[in-house]
Amino acid sequence: MDRRRTYLLFLLPVLLLTSAVSGAGISDPAGDFPDPDITGLSCEVRESVLYVRMDLAREPAGDYGGVVFVDADRDPATGYREGTGADYVYAFSVMPIIYTEPIISTTVNDDPVSGNTLSVSGNRIDVAVPLGSLGGSTDPDLFAVVYAGTGPGFAFDRAPDYGVMNAESGEVRVPYGGEPTSSRFRDPAGETPSGDVTDLEMNVHDGVLDILVTYAAAVGSDGSSLGGDLTGWILLDTDQNLATGFMNAGEAPPSFGVDYRLVYTAGTLLGTGASLEKAGPGLLEGGDAETTGVPLGLPYNDAMFLVAGNQTFLRIPLALLGPDDGRASIVLDSFPLDTMGTPGGPDQVPDTGAIDSATGAVLPLLAYTGQPVLVSDPAGDSAGFGYDGDEIASVEAGYAGSTLLVKVTYASLEPDDGAVTTVFLDTDQAADGLFESALVYSLYNGRLDAMFVGDTGGVFGARGVRHLVTVQGKSMYASVPPEVLNDDGSLNFYVETALVPSRAGIPLTDQLREWVASGYETRFGVGQVHISPDKFNRTVYDRAPDAGFISVEP
Repeated sequence: MDRRRTYLLFLLPVLLLTSAVSGAGISDPAGDFPDPDITGLSCEVRESVLYVRMDLAREPAGDYGGVVFVDADRDPATGYREGTGADYVYAFSVMPIIYTEPIISTTVNDDPVSGNTLSVSGNRIDVAVPLGSLGGSTDPDLFAVVYAGTGPGFAFDRAPDYGVMNAESGEVRVPYGGEPTSSRFRDPAGETPSGDVTDLEMNVHDGVLDILVTYAAAVGSDGSSLGGDLTGWILLDTDQNLATGFMNAGEAPPSFGVDYRLVYTAGTLLGTGASLEKAGPGLLEGGDAETTGVPLGLPYNDAMFLVAGNQTFLRIPLALLGPDDGRASIVLDSFPLDTMGTPGGPDQVPDTGAIDSATGAVLPLLAYTGQPVLVSDPAGDSAGFGYDGDEIASVEAGYAGSTLLVKVTYASLEPDDGAVTTVFLDTDQAADGLFESALVYSLYNGRLDAMFVGDTGGVFGARGVRHLVTVQGKSMYASVPPEVLNDDGSLNFYVETALVPSRAGIPLTDQLREWVASGYETRFGVGQVHISPDKFNRTVYDRAPDAGFISVEP
């Protein structure tokens, strides 16, 4: 039997097991992991040394390793490894050698330490680390894991099963948690030839989010049953707030601000693994809204990813998600690859909208709650004679509750056209006709970028809002929630287009520089083109409406 499948069959029945406190240590359920299986964890601080003991059900057969995560300051928000709260990570590996001592490797926070800090004998593992190497704390919180094989993977036994144990009292607590929830969504079978998802289960408990994906056919670590590899995207809107996030699910109009994307792969071309993507540091400060990848699994954190039969299983500590209470709007995209690496037809779950992880209900896309305004623009009136992304055909706008929806349709729009569109927003509708903020989005080499310029929470600046714009066909869809708009919703606006002549980006005009420098004192003019001419002295441009404004009310 495949080892990963063995692990999964052992782990799934015991997802809700908890460890029992016993004196200065804890006992761990026997049989919840094939080998090595922790049955007890104890520790004490003595003579400025932290001693940790792990008892196993049996002596490990072959190579094995483990990690002790030590939270010295007992603050789960800090740590050397993101999402664990551990300030110090003690990792070890053991390679048995016949007729001689095993080969041992030991590190603290990736730096080698003396092998004398580890002692292994039969089914017992002892760790002894000077407190000076662990910040000097005499009562840290900690948890330990062990795994089989020559390198850390996604399958392991953990003690305690959830949360952390205090080294002084033996008390077990779960730093982050939420109301336990359990939901299930069944997706119709036969929607795609391969990689067809039939079931999605989500459970929040004991500070973790468990996601179990079931496919119509066996996945298999070699991908053979799918004719190739499999890639899955699990998009999580953890705060269920459109105003935050680094991407959307490609829906029109944008309805979910994706805060995290879980990416997993299974097969021979891409290997078997998983990672977590989130917004990078530049998202709110302006500039490119890049993403940051967080590796999953040991020794980085205690996230888990398993593939067995026709199922994939992920366990994500809530500390990696913000921390969060575990409730999220979820969209799953499954992408099979054939043996040549060519993507097959994707299966999206659900087909439209997102799943509420707490209830399993489908959350619909945003829709107009009133009659939208539709303005048609004359054909052939662009200064660029109909370049891709230059010629506006129509603008539609209205409100979904308090969220502004704008749809701009072009005569032609291609992913590599370098199109730039600016939606100028006059939120105070004053007699001066000037505009307080603007939504600027661009399309270049298939990359979509968007930025909101103006009042960003009471401070003038720029904010990356790529997640608020979606491209479908010849149309761009934008959703601007009230938190971003900073207005009661009554506003005038117009739309203008331009074509970036090179990858250098959009140069600032003198007017924009003055506006940035002086804040609200100098504002956007009316009907001006905010892009320098290209080397042929061409300014590609269209405006809708040709004169005046479009007015909308919430």
